[in-house]
Order: sequence, then C-alpha cells, then structure tokens
Amino acid sequence: MFENLSWSSAWQNAKQFTRTVLRKYAMFVLRLYPSQNILQGMLLYTFLGWIALSLPFMDNGQVGFLDNLFTAASSMSTTGLSSVNFEESYTFLGKLVILLLMQAGGIGYMTMSSFLYLSFSRRLRPRHLEVLHTEFALPRTVRLQDFLRTAIIFTFTAELIGTVFLTNYFYRHDYGFMQALWYGLFHSVSAFCTAGITLFPDNLISFADSKTINIVISVLSLAGAMGFIVVTDLFNRLLRRTKEISYTTKIIVLFTLGAVFLASFFILITNPGLTVTQAVFQAVSAMTTAGFNTIPLSSLSTGALMVLMALMSIGGSPSGTGGGIKTTAATCLMAIVSSHLLGRRQTTFLGREIPTYRLYIATSSFIFFIFLLFVTLFLLVWTEDLPFLDLLFEATAALATAGISSGVSEQLSVLGKLIIIFAMLVGRVGVITFGMALLNQQDEDEEPQAPAKHEDLAV
Repeated sequence: MFENLSWSSAWQNAKQFTRTVLRKYAMFVLRLYPSQNILQGMLLYTFLGWIALSLPFMDNGQVGFLDNLFTAASSMSTTGLSSVNFEESYTFLGKLVILLLMQAGGIGYMTMSSFLYLSFSRRLRPRHLEVLHTEFALPRTVRLQDFLRTAIIFTFTAELIGTVFLTNYFYRHDYGFMQALWYGLFHSVSAFCTAGITLFPDNLISFADSKTINIVISVLSLAGAMGFIVVTDLFNRLLRRTKEISYTTKIIVLFTLGAVFLASFFILITNPGLTVTQAVFQAVSAMTTAGFNTIPLSSLSTGALMVLMALMSIGGSPSGTGGGIKTTAATCLMAIVSSHLLGRRQTTFLGREIPTYRLYIATSSFIFFIFLLFVTLFLLVWTEDLPFLDLLFEATAALATAGISSGVSEQLSVLGKLIIIFAMLVGRVGVITFGMALLNQQDEDEEPQAPAKHEDLAV
C-alpha cells in the first residue's frame, strides 16, 4: 500500500493543504464583525486547548473529554471553576497548557498579536483597530498603541515580580527550587490573570496565615483586574504626556477600594470568627473575580455569600483581566439612580457629567447580565438536583468568570457542565460583545463626541 508513497510529495501536499485551510480561515475571519471575531477567537483557543488537554500524555488517563473541555474553557475564560483536581489529574505538560490558556485569556489573544504586529510595523491595520476597539473600552485620553505596549510590558513585569516573591516563599517552605519556581510562576500568572486556578487541593486554605501569599496574590489580582487603563494613565502622567489622572482611572480606583472596604466590613460582621486578613482577601478575590479562597466557603454565612455574589457580578474594570459588568458600569448605574433621586436632568458623578451613550452601555450590560444569569440559573435548576443557593452561586461565578465555587462543579451532570462552560465563555467575551455577535451587529465606527462639559468614561 505504501510502496509508491513519496515522502516528498506527501510533505508538499500537507503544506498545500495547510495553506488552503489557513487561507480559507483568514477569508472567514475577514467577513466577521469585530464582536464575532472576538467570539470566534475565544472559541478557537478553547477548542485548541481542549484538543491539547485530550492528548494521552496530558493527564493521568482518568479525565474525560467533557472534563477536559471544562478545564480548557475555565482556563481560557480565566474563571477557575474545576470539575477535576488540577494537580492530581494533569501531568506537567497538561498544567503547562492550562498556564498558557490562562495567559492568553487574561491579556486577550488580540492584545498579543497586535503588540507583535506593532513591533514590526508602525501602524495597525484597520481590521485590527476595529476588533481592538470592540474588545477594549478606552477613554479618549488613552491612545490604543500606548495601551497595547503598556499592557504587555506591565503584564510580564508584574508576573515576573510576583513569581520572584512566590518562588522565594515556596523555596523557604520545604519546596525544591525547580518546584518552587514552577509553583511561583503558575500562581503569579493565575493571580494576575484573575484565573484563580491553583495547584493545591484546598485552593489557598493551607496558606490562610501566610502574609506573603495573602499580600502577593491580592496585589497581583488587583493589578490585573483594575485594568491596563489605570497603568497606562499613570505611566503617561509620570512621563508628563498628560497633565492629570483621567476620570476613568479615578473612578476605577475609588470604586474598587471602596467596594473592597465595605465588603470586608460586612463579611466580618456576619462572620465574627474570621480575621481581618481573611475577610479582606476574600473580598479582593471576589471583587477582582480571581476566585481564590483562604477559607472554606461552606463556613461563610448566607449574608457573606450574598456580598460575594454582588462583588463578583460587579467584577473588575474595563480593559482588565477581571469579569463582571465592570466597576465603571456600576458607577454609571449609581450615578443614574442618585441623579434621578436628586431631581437632576443630567447624570453626574463626582461633579462631572457622564455622556449619555456611556450610560446606555452600562445599563445594557447590567440588564443583559441579569438576563443571562436568570437563563443560566433556570437551566441549572431544571437539569440539576442540587441546592438552589449553590446553583445560584455557581452560575454567578461562571458568568462573572470569578471561579469562587460552592463546590458543586464536580457534581454537575453533562448538561450542567455544558451550561457552565457556556456561561464562562460568554462572561469572558463580555455580555454586550456576545449579544452583538449573535445579532450580527457592531458598534458604530464613530462614537458621538462628548461636549466639553462631559467627562469621558470607559465602560
């Protein structure tokens, strides 16, 4: 059968086939709207991760195809929910695939490709610009090129610093250097990308009393979730490219720190047995949608769980690694309510008027998030025989890409896991982007210019 086989011709045929597939794929991508491009990119990377994790040498031989898909979706969406034990189920190569998926999902696959393109070219193609403007909500004070460079540099710098601190900690606590380095790198990337995936069976409960783990993980999670807008803005201010910190950065910092403080207070008063460190860490983990926990969630009161769900739903900030409806959208909703109660015709916050089209985006995000959460919860209640509160918590964590689990992921049926996978991917793409992708719509090429009295706000 193989007597007349020419390896040279087979190689040429393989190359020709690959070129044809890539050309057809490129033509397919060019016909997509920017929102659809983002969605297909997320699905493609998840699919490739699923295939990679399903290879025989990636796990211990006991992980099924569906659980591999669940892991790939959880890693790529930086959610952190798990249907299997990552440490025991996957080999080193499998964990490496998970690490790469977290990194790609955290900074966005378009961010890296566009940064590489900028490294060899002075300008981005119009197609790149359309997709990036859809994926990242930026105030007009931030240039896209500056944002991309700062995002990449800051990501790897923060992860490197986190790796150094965590490696040093693990090395001083009876881990060999190579194992300490691996654990430090993995958890640094997981924290900055707000993935919440750990290589420990009890998440981070064993390190509840460690100041190093609590501080480093919290700082990395906040740095990723607060977004690259803040970093770019501060960097431009230090270089004196701008005269003051933008309105968006002020909102992000004030809202994030204020929400963490209030949430920590409510968690403490509803759970007197907790320490301040534990309460703050759990509030940061929920607010950033990182998904780590240093205390068993089953030990928390119902009131504390409600606070965590509220924080997860709000999530991180625009153009960051966190999920949820975003802090700036929550700020817009607060501004709408407060302005209406005070009888003002204009919607203002901190004395500045917010453009109407930004308010539309915020209200649309909130309404669509609640709608998708209701649909997800309804389907889970229909298919699963599990406590309602656990399903509500799991659905919220999945859609907000938070990953703080009530512990029911491993108990879900096939349909239940597929529902959670869907929610995780939608949450990472963004509910508005997902809606536009389904309806074959895109944002207008030119956003309405805000009058001088308005202060632009990224939502």
